[in-house]
Amino acid sequence: MKRTTALLVILFTAACSGGQSGWGDDSNGDDASSVDDGSPSGSDGATQGQDSGGTTKDSGGGTTDSGGTKDAGTPQDSGGIVADSGDGFGAVRTACINEINKLRQQFGHKAYSLWETGPIDTCVDEQATYDQNAGIAHDAWQHNKYPTCNGNAQDECEGYGNTVQGITQCMDDMWNERNQPNCASCDSCNSTQLTQQVINCESTKTCDFYGNYGSECGHYLNMSADYFAEAACGFSTVGSKQDWAVQNFQ
Repeated sequence: MKRTTALLVILFTAACSGGQSGWGDDSNGDDASSVDDGSPSGSDGATQGQDSGGTTKDSGGGTTDSGGTKDAGTPQDSGGIVADSGDGFGAVRTACINEINKLRQQFGHKAYSLWETGPIDTCVDEQATYDQNAGIAHDAWQHNKYPTCNGNAQDECEGYGNTVQGITQCMDDMWNERNQPNCASCDSCNSTQLTQQVINCESTKTCDFYGNYGSECGHYLNMSADYFAEAACGFSTVGSKQDWAVQNFQ
């Protein structure tokens, strides 16, 4: 089974009028990076999305932990974040947020906080499970099946499995989008606020959020964004070696 990543974005009102203006929508819903300000649905009748497309193979399996009490996702003395979640995904959730922050640190970006409470963990797990069962990336996000944890953007790992190795590989693959020729200027598009100027910058041949000129850059942009402050990591409970995972940003 192939592994893919997926990206979704919803633009704020200033970015579009009734739909996506200059930001492509992929009918297969395979990828999602999203930014939501409460604006109307995208041109697909749900949210504005796009597919990332890259594929690799993973043999990972499910991972569980001993559960315990929830934490606030705050940085620990070790310099990382420890997710003490009671849903069995504490180890992979910890690996997810810390890998994102390790990559962000390489380019001087402030670490994301882990967006984690009991209801948020349950919500993102439900989104990943729903999407895997449907076989459609960002389906739950786009159709508000579990809206509590939507945040403003979503990336999705399809088929990487719910292991520390699998989620780390997916985060690395998304981050490495920056090395594509059509993503060469993406680092210059960052800002502490998602403005129309940033959106315009992220819609060019050299910072190609949706992949209109090659493979998309949107996963990298979501992961490196200074206009987001925290991320939630959710994992499918289907229980296969190719389980899906989502990362929601706000």
